[in-house]
Amino acid sequence: MKLIAQSILAVTALAALSTAAQAEGLYVGGSVGAGHYKGEAIGGAETDRADTGLKLYGGYTINPNLAIEAGAVDLGKASSSAGTVKSTGLFVDAVGTLPLDKGFSAIGRVGLVNAGTTNSISGSEYGTRLKLGAGLQYQLDRNVSLRGEWERYNLGTSTGNTHNDLYTVGVNYKF
Repeated sequence: MKLIAQSILAVTALAALSTAAQAEGLYVGGSVGAGHYKGEAIGGAETDRADTGLKLYGGYTINPNLAIEAGAVDLGKASSSAGTVKSTGLFVDAVGTLPLDKGFSAIGRVGLVNAGTTNSISGSEYGTRLKLGAGLQYQLDRNVSLRGEWERYNLGTSTGNTHNDLYTVGVNYKF
């Protein structure tokens, strides 16, 4: 419940920021794809490690090669006959863009995620950890672009060095 309230607060803050700042540098976006849990088997049982993941975000372009992004992410859940593990969080990233050719750009990101990981066996854990990512972006027109990305969310729970790889496709709208 606390994470839902934090997500609502983050989205509200981004909406307020969009009305206060110059429109040319602001953008919003969303992505959906596959989350892949990498950690110990849940309860020692064979674990299904893939599920649908998604993220919603807003950002501000500082210059053509650098932006700051913040948003909320749902990394999906992993499940076994013994239980489930589900992770959600809020993140802030620095996003670098390198123009390639004909509307394509390479993107890289580094940031922090404040994630909550709920394990049906051992309960919930929260923490702020590093996240990394890379991908490609294609500019459809002046305002709309498509993204394909890989991101690694380090979750570092008490059961070990757990992380989730999120592979997504999404769309950005620049104001």
